[in-house]
Amino acid sequence: YVGAKSRQRWLFYAYDRLRKTVVAHVFGERTMAMLGRLMSLLSPFDVVIWMTDDWPLYESRLKGKLHVISKRYTQRIERHNLNLRQHLARLGRKSLSFSKSVELHDKVIGHYLNIKHYQ
Repeated sequence: YVGAKSRQRWLFYAYDRLRKTVVAHVFGERTMAMLGRLMSLLSPFDVVIWMTDDWPLYESRLKGKLHVISKRYTQRIERHNLNLRQHLARLGRKSLSFSKSVELHDKVIGHYLNIKHYQ
């Protein structure tokens, strides 16, 4: 969240399990529009199998595609989320460190992803 718990900010990202890297990411509210932005970034990659948790919007957006809903296949993403919380104090739960502006929040996380995954 940014500033207050009522101002939640979500990071949507696609993770390549084989290469163990983030392929694309977007920041925003947890809405169909943000999911659409992420999927448009992934369109050049010709994704064959989508492995997600059971958030209902995934199922409606991925209709007609090979879509697997399972915790078994989202373990690496959950581990990556844990690493993000360990490396960036502003993402820690019940922490005194938190972001005060949306712009800075997105830039810090984006910079981290750029260093760790896009170079």
